[in-house]
Formats: sequence, structure tokens, C-alpha cells
Amino acid sequence: MKRIKYVIIIILLLGGAWILASFLSSQNKDDLRKPVEEKVSKESFIKVKNELQFSVINTSGRMYAFNKVEIFAEVTGVLEESSKSFKSGHRYKKGDVMININSNVYLNSLLAKKSNLLNQLSFLLADAKVDFPNSYQKWQSYLDNYDLKKPLLPLPEDLSRRETMYLASHNILSLFYEIKSMEAIYGKYTIEAPFNGVVTQSNINPGTLVRNGQKLGEFINTYLYEMAAPVKASDLHKISIGKVVELNTVNNDKIYTGKIVRINSIVDQQTQSVQVYIQSSDKGILDGMFFNIAIKVRSVQKLARIPLQAIHNGNQVKIKMEESTKLIEVTIVEKGVTDYLVKGLEDGSLVVIDKSTN
Repeated sequence: MKRIKYVIIIILLLGGAWILASFLSSQNKDDLRKPVEEKVSKESFIKVKNELQFSVINTSGRMYAFNKVEIFAEVTGVLEESSKSFKSGHRYKKGDVMININSNVYLNSLLAKKSNLLNQLSFLLADAKVDFPNSYQKWQSYLDNYDLKKPLLPLPEDLSRRETMYLASHNILSLFYEIKSMEAIYGKYTIEAPFNGVVTQSNINPGTLVRNGQKLGEFINTYLYEMAAPVKASDLHKISIGKVVELNTVNNDKIYTGKIVRINSIVDQQTQSVQVYIQSSDKGILDGMFFNIAIKVRSVQKLARIPLQAIHNGNQVKIKMEESTKLIEVTIVEKGVTDYLVKGLEDGSLVVIDKSTN
């Protein structure tokens, strides 16, 4: 009985060993049948053509109104109501009245001074018949045209020495120039638009007291804008005044055009850049708008444009010969996002672009 058990165990062990050996043998065959992956090198070529190339200088900046003024009061008084109140968003043409400050008290003082001058000139006319008979007619004409409500007329010209001394001794000259100063101040009670534009800030309301030196608001010209944008000092030789540039909005949903009008002569020590000033009158631009700027420039020498993958060891390019390839050194003039502009390659040369794939 024991012999039979031993025989059965031996048979089972031999059978298991055979099954295991068969499994391992099949695995080895599968491995032999599986192809070995190899890296395949694919090469493509581009033909060199040296020509004048275009490149882009990218920068950015914020656009502001070229004509922008802060308006301050130079007199004191109560702000009057008007048909168009001085509020943000209201537009005015050049010469339109924007602000009226009540000037009744000051006007009365001015009229009193003018009346005093008229009185002194009346005495002068009486004396002129005797002392200045040759000048009597011109003084008579001056008084005939004297109007208290109109700006003071200039004194008659070609006054004699005696006439000038008479005017000075009777306080007429000092009174005349005092009135001219008062008239200049009186004109400051009314503020007119210095150019066509729009109110962007208003700090006053009708009926409130305006004080001398108080800021009343801001007024800008909406037809011309200017911005300052940094350009690398190394790129400065590529641009010039009058160059047209592209102005792209932040979302790239709108493109405007501008023109370089000034170039600064000072290099920023930290950024090694120079401020370039760009103006634009395109409609749709608003004060404070931010733009990405593209300045397209043309090379001054003929260059070849090759992909980034064609450069080896920093400044070498592989050229295809008849039965081989050769590495030659080139000078990289400019590096773009996807390619280089280089010099040192002959027209018609075949530049090798290696693309290794699995």
C-alpha cells in the first residue's frame, strides 16, 4: 500500500515538472518571436536662401491721452448752474464754456476802477486843449470809444514826453495797468475748453464754493494718444522715428496702429532699455488702455532662416554633402520662438534637421 502512494506521488511530481517546463519553453519562444524596438533616425533637409528677413520686436505699454490738463480755480466764488454741467463724460469743443464762477462782486470792483479812470481822463481832455493841442483829437476819440462794459482799450500811441509825465503824475498810468490786471483776473471766472475733448474727472457741484487753488477736474483730448514703451538698447538701431507699429489689446481681439514719434537718449541702467514714444489717433482707444506692441523690422543684411532643431552645439549647423554631412559654424543674429536668423551659410546649401523617433 505504501509503495502505491509513493508511486502516485512520483507520478504527480513528474507531471508537474513537465507542465512547468512546457510553460517556460513557450514563454521563451514568444520572446524570440517579439521584434526588438530600435530607434530610427529620420532626416529632413531645408534649402538655404539668404535674403532680407523680417523680425518682430515685442514690447508693451499703457496708452494715455496726449493732451491732458488738470483744471484748477484761480479765483474764489460760487459755481453757477449751466446748461451742460462740468461732469465726467461730457464733451466740449474748443472755446466752449465749461465752468462759470459767480463774479458779481469782483465785476463791481472792476467797474468802479474803470469809472475812476474815466473821471481822470475827463480832466486830461480839459487840460489837453491848452497843454497838448496837437493831441486833443486823439484823446477825444479815445474817450468817445470808452465803454465801461467792454475791455479797456490800449492808450493812444506816440505819446510825447510831456503827455507821459502828465499821465504818471495824475495816477492815470498806474490806474490803467491796475484795471488791465483786474480784467485778466475777471476772465478767470469763466473757464473755456482749451481743445476738443471730454471731462474725465469732476470734483465740483453747482452751488458750492470754489476756492482759489482748488482742483476742479481733468480734461483730455480724445483724438490723440501717446505711450512710452521700453525697447532693448541692442535693438535700437533697428527702429526709427516714423516707424508704424501694431498695437494689440490684451485679449488680442483688436489691433490698432501707431507711429513712433520720439526716441529717448537715456538707457535704463537696470533693464538696459530705452523708452520709445508711440502715438495713435485710432478710434476706440481709451485713456489708460494697455497694449502689447509688435514692431516689425527688416534686416539690413541678407540672412538665412532655419528651425531651432537645426542648431547643434550652440552655433553649429549640419550640412549635407554628397555622401556625408559636415558641421559648420554660423553666426546667430536673432533667435525667434521657432527659428533662428543666421549668417554664414551659402545659398543652396542643404541644412540637415534630425528628428529621432521610436
